[in-house]
Amino acid sequence: MKWALAMAAFALLDHLIWVVVRTLPGPRLIRLSRQRPWRRLALRLSPQRQQWCYARIRSLLSRRCRQDPVASTCLSRSLAGRLLLDLIGVPNELHLGMSLFEDGRKVPHGWLTDGPRRLTPGLTPGYGTHLYTL
Repeated sequence: MKWALAMAAFALLDHLIWVVVRTLPGPRLIRLSRQRPWRRLALRLSPQRQQWCYARIRSLLSRRCRQDPVASTCLSRSLAGRLLLDLIGVPNELHLGMSLFEDGRKVPHGWLTDGPRRLTPGLTPGYGTHLYTL
């Protein structure tokens, strides 16, 4: 029951961030992502509690990324993950890139890492270009 509630709360956060992504102009969204004003609300957790929360967030991100939900994008999921990781004090990077499909279409893509580990799916090697890291 708790897991379903956590997943529903994360889905709501993802949806709210999707609305922000759709309404804010690009430069303003980039500035907000870089400044991260929500860090002022960061929790002071013991290392064990931080690891437990980190594992839960990774699991929520993994499940959410496997779904194909309405009102959710790679960028909104990555920003939701970034916000949660910032709140528990885990360093992370948001990456922006451009996927190139075989039919010539170019599609923007965003993904989240915590250093060497990808927390949301990134670009497929050979099918895109990394443009920016926040």
